Amino acid sequence: MESGELDRILRELLLPDTERIRRATEQLQAALRNPGAVPALCELLAHAPDPQIRQFSALLVRRRVNTRWRRLAVANRESMKSLVLRALQNETEWDYSS
Repeated sequence: MESGELDRILRELLLPDTERIRRATEQLQAALRNPGAVPALCELLAHAPDPQIRQFSALLVRRRVNTRWRRLAVANRESMKSLVLRALQNETEWDYSS
């Protein structure tokens, strides 16, 4: 799974077009079945230029990893922790209104 493909799907989900959102939702559900989806989402979480895509990726990573964390290899868990911490440190868009 490539992060570019996930980026395209996530962008479709942000459009104000019900039909495109429906198709993108189906594509996302299929993409998330791929074992390479979480690393691709992590890549977007850390490096996507659009803050909405970074936030959406973070949400999806959290949902995917939440129930599978203990099944991940220790090296993968440590790598993800490091990546998320670096992404938080480097984040430039903060919404303090909520």
